[in-house]
Amino acid sequence: MFNLIKSPISFLTAAELCDLLLELFVMLELGFCVSFIDRTRPELIGEDQQRRYAQEMQNMQCLEVLRQLDDFRSEKRLIIFSLYYCGCIHAIVEFLLCCFLMCLLIISSGDAPYMQPEGPLTGSVSSPLPQQEEVEPRLLELEQEPPSWRELASSEVLNKLSKKEIKRQEVINELFATEHAHVRMLSVLQTVFYRPLEREAIMSSDDLNAIFPGLDEIIDVHYAFYENLKKVRQEDGFVVKAISTPLLNRFLGSEGDWFQKLTARFCSHQSWALDQIKSRQKKDPRFNAFILDAESKPQCRRLQLKDIIPTEMQRLTKYPLLLENIAKSTEDNTEKQNVQQAADCCRKILNHVNDEVKHMENLLTLRDYQRRLDTSGLKPSNELFLEYKNFDLTTRRMLYEGPLIWRVTKEKAIDVQGVLLGDMLVLLQKQDDKMLLKCQSKSIIAAEVGKQMLSPIIKLDSAFLREVATDRKAFYVIFTWDSGAQIYELVAQSVAERKTKAFSMNHCLGHIKPIFLHPTAVHPYCVYGVGVGDMALK
Repeated sequence: MFNLIKSPISFLTAAELCDLLLELFVMLELGFCVSFIDRTRPELIGEDQQRRYAQEMQNMQCLEVLRQLDDFRSEKRLIIFSLYYCGCIHAIVEFLLCCFLMCLLIISSGDAPYMQPEGPLTGSVSSPLPQQEEVEPRLLELEQEPPSWRELASSEVLNKLSKKEIKRQEVINELFATEHAHVRMLSVLQTVFYRPLEREAIMSSDDLNAIFPGLDEIIDVHYAFYENLKKVRQEDGFVVKAISTPLLNRFLGSEGDWFQKLTARFCSHQSWALDQIKSRQKKDPRFNAFILDAESKPQCRRLQLKDIIPTEMQRLTKYPLLLENIAKSTEDNTEKQNVQQAADCCRKILNHVNDEVKHMENLLTLRDYQRRLDTSGLKPSNELFLEYKNFDLTTRRMLYEGPLIWRVTKEKAIDVQGVLLGDMLVLLQKQDDKMLLKCQSKSIIAAEVGKQMLSPIIKLDSAFLREVATDRKAFYVIFTWDSGAQIYELVAQSVAERKTKAFSMNHCLGHIKPIFLHPTAVHPYCVYGVGVGDMALK
């Protein structure tokens, strides 16, 4: 061996020999045992399916093993190059011999991982891997990619299909395949994150249920829908004749209401859940280590937890598009109408979930503002301070919020955060980490209480709006009461935003009833109010 590495050419031969030794060494250390499924009830699933699943798991692990092997080989090969160019030929020989002896030692000691690719996967088999939880039969199926309908349908039937029908079948297949993938990702949340966190007591059940509300029920609902789609495909020979029945069963009536309730609860907590996970990772090293380890598992497919949680909301947005495309390519009028009805139901569910998500985000914003609220700026007005010193923003529903400029006088303009709470507009001033409720005066001299002091809280039931002739981005909110009036000049960020975000408020039986031009958008800039006898500006 000493003679082999005296020249650059022979050195390459030595390096290749080193690669072989390193590869054997690493594979012995990282070998994947395919016999980890220990079943006491083999009748639940056949041996062939168990072996196929184990082989697929091994294939997924091989990618990670090869990556580690490449990194390990590169690192050790650098050692050989360094020793070679330093003239340490004897050290290279010793290093190669060391690798070879380590391989022999692992094999002879019986510590090499036990590989059993053949034979029944039942009974208890010793393995260096940790004890694994029994794998549910449906998870085994979900790990396998479903074949395309073209691969399963007979060629005779395929040749008779029109272009429009082929397009319809492609969209139906996409609906089936993406539902399969979605159920698989939801199962990852359950099996890779939720259950281990609970089993290892890293998080309490209450905390987990708050972050993953109704996860088990959502998985059951989607899996049942997936099974119904699969049944229709199989019964029709993988060229689906009618798809409307499983669609209407899922999205219409009481089942649709239940699905809407589950998804609204899960999706509305999404932003809060992501914030909680991010915060806990910073504070809890054990939790952070678990998340990083779980995200590295092949089941996650290189996705992080923050990428997997939003998948339910993303799935809801795809349903209407897929179903509408199926309806467009459907020839039969009755079937087309039924599919379109299911698409309309999906759109309705999506809009409801969007509203709930927005409501929850607004509530979280109000909680943050309430935590930072400082009412000491109301003290110049005893009346206002007594009325609002214990003001709780979270008791009202926030409709919109956003930045405004409050022009108290020509010389005095204040940046504020306008928060519309239905019956009132609150103008908050940011100061460090605080949100101030602060009275403003148009006069430097001590103002007469109630007349010269401008309140940061405008009651809209006695207010109306007027445009500012000299500034198209600005508007007046005129607040009236028995003994007088107060005028607020507020400025939006642009004319376009003022126009597109504007909404009108109609007076009805003495109550303000907002009518929104864009219900799902944020309208932070213009507050259009009416008093008795006034018309709202559009």
